[in-house]
Amino acid sequence: MALWWDKSRGNWKYEFEYQKKEYGGGGFKTKAEARKAQEKRRELVKNPPQETPAPVAMGLLDLVNKYLDWSTRRHAPGNVANKKVIFRKLAAFLEITAEEDFPIRDFTPALLSEFLAATPSQNSYNNYRKEISALFGWVHDIHLPDLLNPCAKIEKMPKTTPEKKIPTKQEFLKFLAACGPDERPLIAILIHTLARIDEILRLTWQDVNFEQETVTLWTRKNRAGEWKPRSISMNGELKSILLSVWARRRQEKWVFYNVREGSRYLRRPKLMRSICKRAGIPDYGFHAIRHFVATYLHDVMKIPTGVLSGILGHENKRTTEIYLHSIPEAQRQAMTCLVGAFPVGVSVGVF
Repeated sequence: MALWWDKSRGNWKYEFEYQKKEYGGGGFKTKAEARKAQEKRRELVKNPPQETPAPVAMGLLDLVNKYLDWSTRRHAPGNVANKKVIFRKLAAFLEITAEEDFPIRDFTPALLSEFLAATPSQNSYNNYRKEISALFGWVHDIHLPDLLNPCAKIEKMPKTTPEKKIPTKQEFLKFLAACGPDERPLIAILIHTLARIDEILRLTWQDVNFEQETVTLWTRKNRAGEWKPRSISMNGELKSILLSVWARRRQEKWVFYNVREGSRYLRRPKLMRSICKRAGIPDYGFHAIRHFVATYLHDVMKIPTGVLSGILGHENKRTTEIYLHSIPEAQRQAMTCLVGAFPVGVSVGVF
């Protein structure tokens, strides 16, 4: 290895040989600079840097599949099914195939806006936007921290929330009268637990404690999406109903056993429709029973909202208030104060 002063150019140079190949450089003002450059160059020659492969563009379909795998563990089956429908339509819109994916970074707000414009309603527009936003949020947190969420630039559409339909007392009595013998146990248990239909179809005999007179219901309807239990007091009528079902059981696990499938019922989509049709009332769903009984307990039996929240399994009392289809008593009293205060003298006539 050599260091020397180049008089013709007025600077320092270096030179060295490594594995029978010569290397050199020049243009340094001092000998120390030349020596430092020589050592650095020799180190690079002996240990050349490894080539960094070009980053692979992450495909939207690949990330959707990873997200759905995670979502299957995290969310309820109905929620996952909804996501699959939306992402399947998105893949068709982007003409994604198994052979040719779509780079996720190329999915711009303009493309999203075009995709959402084809949705049939305001509700579906907002639903699609929400699920796609959830996908991009997950990809941002797990895979691509610098990824921008295209949904951030797209506002929700205004929508009209329809009033929740619940039966009147007369309709509910007609509904109960129209229940057949095989339908009554399920309907009665829904009434006396105020449970969701999935909670009752998921009920096992291990969840029914006749000695302590409690029923344990399981739900994932919470912020964490975890299975959580809540215990419901078993009144005398509910106990009698469950004992009759227990006496006629065909196996030891499920309270409502589907003999044809050899397991529990997953859904009972036709049952409510059939009963309502026989009763001659509008087509109400299972959830209407939950709303009706909660409103009855609050308005007629004067059960406090906090107690109902615990029975219904709500983490937030505001959710319970949505269930109570009634006008607060304070509002009724306030409106009564107007009676006779400002007589207008309107007479009833023909319009």
